[in-house]
Amino acid sequence: MMIKSILFILLFSNLFSQFGDIEVTYEYNSRLIKDNKTYILEEFNELIKNYLKISTFSSENNDLNIPLKIHIIYEKIHFTGENDFNKLSCQLFLTNKSDQYYFAKNINFPYFKGKTIYHNPTFFDPISSFLDYYAYLFIAGELDSYELFLGGSYYQKCIDICNIAIDSGFSSIWNNFEDNIKNLKNNEDLRAARYNFYYCLDMINSEKIDIDDLKNTMEIFIKNIKSIYDKFGYDKNTLKFINAYHLEIADLLNMLELEDGLLFLLNFDSKNKNTYESYIK
Repeated sequence: MMIKSILFILLFSNLFSQFGDIEVTYEYNSRLIKDNKTYILEEFNELIKNYLKISTFSSENNDLNIPLKIHIIYEKIHFTGENDFNKLSCQLFLTNKSDQYYFAKNINFPYFKGKTIYHNPTFFDPISSFLDYYAYLFIAGELDSYELFLGGSYYQKCIDICNIAIDSGFSSIWNNFEDNIKNLKNNEDLRAARYNFYYCLDMINSEKIDIDDLKNTMEIFIKNIKSIYDKFGYDKNTLKFINAYHLEIADLLNMLELEDGLLFLLNFDSKNKNTYESYIK
């Protein structure tokens, strides 16, 4: 009876999970972590994967199906005895496999055999709160692509987690997290640029394309990026987004004969200048 109940909870929770394909991979420092102790790392991987699968981060948006990949670089298992441990030191790379990707370093997770975590955004836990922060961050970015500034409340949830963490005495990394999320939330030009770009992608894939609307929206997109440059220079979050879609962006600008946009990106996004040069006459 208990097994059936657990299975029902897992299936029911999956119906309301915001993440689709969740991939957790890892590597480890072989000088500090012995091969016969890697089972600890694999168990931790499963813990966070299951947490993201069964937790409901947005009851009103239960069909997002965001793909998620987490790669963990384990640096040390902190042992208190032969087989007892209480902490994992690591770095993490998290991405939605497209335009959102983040790197977190100097992370220390309190972890021991039998450790469990639960989704409770009003209570700070070093593991679950870290996962909640990035879950809300990915949801915010996803919703911003559906409607202009739709993800605002989820950026705020990230800020709320940072405040709880800092109040709980965990200020070392959470001050940086708070600065980063405020930069994202307050960069309305980037949020508008993302929405305008995805709007154009949707239009391209629709049965009827309004060329005038498409061209006007891409012109606004370029104005958004130029405004970012005027305010922040070579903003790293903007460059990350453009890098993810530089081929599609260049193709749209070329198709709509917006050479001024290509010329601007040639200088702004020098990493992909060969792509823009190939379209410029």
